[in-house]
Amino acid sequence: MKTLATDLDGTLYLDDVLIKGVESAYKSLILDNYKIFHTTNNSSQSTDVLAKKLSNLLNVDIDLSSIVTPLVVLKEYLSNKKLSIFVYGSKDVKDFVSSISNTVTKLEDSNFIIMGRVESPSESELDLIAESIKSGKEGATLNKDLTYPISESEFKPGNGQIAKYIESKSQKELQSFGKEGELYSQYFLNKNIEVDYVIGDRVDTDIMFGNKLGATSILVESSIDNFMSEDFADSKFTDFPTFVSSIIN
Repeated sequence: MKTLATDLDGTLYLDDVLIKGVESAYKSLILDNYKIFHTTNNSSQSTDVLAKKLSNLLNVDIDLSSIVTPLVVLKEYLSNKKLSIFVYGSKDVKDFVSSISNTVTKLEDSNFIIMGRVESPSESELDLIAESIKSGKEGATLNKDLTYPISESEFKPGNGQIAKYIESKSQKELQSFGKEGELYSQYFLNKNIEVDYVIGDRVDTDIMFGNKLGATSILVESSIDNFMSEDFADSKFTDFPTFVSSIIN
């Protein structure tokens, strides 16, 4: 059985709209006995929500264990660790971290800080977090995406903009639970998941992730313009269906 790890936003769909031809291409992979992992830097939705979304869009059953998000990687990382965690992020992210580990409401009571995405960041609060990390507290971010696509031409600021601000102010690098970090690829390696192909629209996340796994990395042009060289990818295709047609006999 061959294994493929595919990105979601910008590769299979944009916002809630499936990219043309993806459904039939996806089903042809299943018929050709491919094991498919669904990888994303999206940390705002649970695996249950993502599985339901994919099932509805693709008209197939989705195995929850096939979905890997920064929150899944975070949960694995925090297992058997005793930390007091301060979470900067949405209520959903705070509730999730509280369900798997010990969280605190005051920054000064923490020894580990997790940075998530918020709609309207508070500069004063970010400065306090940066000072805490500069003074020795451990810090990590759910991902370092500077933007994320919501349509073919529209993007929103990503979690990476907050992470970049914190790193600049604290003069320390944040660990990331996203594809661009070591922890995401380590999740696959720790579970002995061998991946033949990694496909996605971002060089800095999808292609770097694929290269860390030693997989064949496939860049698709269905979403963003990349700021990193596309030469890091092993191959480039217009979109997901075009790539799939190249590997299905």
